[in-house]
Amino acid sequence: MAYPYGEPLEDLGDKKDKWDFTEFKGRDSVDLLARMIYSEAEGEEYEGKLGVAHVAKNRKEYNNGKTYGKTYEEVLLKRGQFEGMTTSRARKGSVQYFV
Repeated sequence: MAYPYGEPLEDLGDKKDKWDFTEFKGRDSVDLLARMIYSEAEGEEYEGKLGVAHVAKNRKEYNNGKTYGKTYEEVLLKRGQFEGMTTSRARKGSVQYFV
């Protein structure tokens, strides 16, 4: 890992396209999953967070990866899939929630 998990990210994408995830490209699956879970299930109990993680896992495994993607990066950054990834919670979340 060449970077600290959960570090705040600068929004490098196209400001007119909230689904431009330039700053997330190349980050490992642990970091991306933590950001997605935090942004999608903030305030939920453990079971809610676990449920959100299972959605990503199921999408990755569905149709041998042909529908949503073969990697967590492909699944989590696919346009229209996880609205939370478009928010500042995913980009500038509190580090304490990611570790």
